[in-house]
Amino acid sequence: DGIPCKELPSRPPSANVGDLKELQTLDISTNRLLTLPERLHLCLSLQYLTVDRNRLWCVPRHLCQLPSLNELSMAGNRLAFLPLDLGRSRELQYVYVDNNIHLKGLPSFLYNKVIGCSGCGAPIQVSEVKLLSFSSGQLTVFLPAEVKAIGTEKDHVLPLQELAMRTLHHTYHASLKDLDFLSPVSLPRSLLELLHCPLGHCHRCSEPMFTIVYPKLFPLRETPMAGLHQGRTTVSFVAYCCSTQCLQTFDLLS
Repeated sequence: DGIPCKELPSRPPSANVGDLKELQTLDISTNRLLTLPERLHLCLSLQYLTVDRNRLWCVPRHLCQLPSLNELSMAGNRLAFLPLDLGRSRELQYVYVDNNIHLKGLPSFLYNKVIGCSGCGAPIQVSEVKLLSFSSGQLTVFLPAEVKAIGTEKDHVLPLQELAMRTLHHTYHASLKDLDFLSPVSLPRSLLELLHCPLGHCHRCSEPMFTIVYPKLFPLRETPMAGLHQGRTTVSFVAYCCSTQCLQTFDLLS
């Protein structure tokens, strides 16, 4: 396994995987994948997805939109973070991310799910990518690369871009207008794509978030789940909130 990744280019399954509307089970383990198929989120019947022992360092946000996904296994990869919305779906009940040594935080939506995370959170730095990180005491978690800013209890005013994106989102979704009405000419393509698929939703009030999050850590060792893992992991649950108010009022254990 000492061969450099650049000498072993990943070859994800054909992009046409999104055309397999009736696909229920997909196992693409041990394929040296660096990314997942872009159209995987179009497999609306997919219930079981296994991508163990690859070289994934991130999970696409669109994966959270799979309406039927019940079990997701990503053990033995290079994950440093998980999508903010992972676990928001009630259908997703089983998530296994064991032996991802860089992974230190789990979205709090995964609390009360069946989770495998042994071998995560080793005290080493992520060298492959530069990520924003959030620390509380001696605990540090890495945030998804799409996060542009981290808010704190002192940051009561949202950045202008965040305010604009939330306003656009509310305007077009509240009136049931088609987001495609906003052309790339009136809005940069990157922002248009973000408007279709927000970075995540507030774990307290479900407000969509686009550039900034307000994180709050809940160490797994301080939750009732600590006994299940018997000290084999040092990860924390992370609540991603949309404002100082939600940050102050969110309580994972209440």
